[in-house]
Amino acid sequence: MTKEEMFKEMEKMAPVLERNGVRIVLGRSEGAFARGYFFNGEAGLWEVYSCGERNEYFVRKQTGSEQEAVEKLYRMAKYEYESALRHLERERQRKERMQNGQK
Repeated sequence: MTKEEMFKEMEKMAPVLERNGVRIVLGRSEGAFARGYFFNGEAGLWEVYSCGERNEYFVRKQTGSEQEAVEKLYRMAKYEYESALRHLERERQRKERMQNGQK
């Protein structure tokens, strides 16, 4: 998959991710639940990162290849997207059971 194709896929995932507070950022950004990548000029490497609830900054991957960095960011976004969809489906099923008087 090309970098552009991965960006388009992440754009499609954005509404579900943002509903859970996760932002995909192309560039460096700090803020709760941000995920992104950028070129670290000091290290001479591309960095993929995530920020936690309290803006804790975690480097998830450092690489000399922008393609590898985008692939890692895409995999992270896809994992969170699929997790969010599973959660939404469980919630839908739970509400349906409650409406039907089941536990």
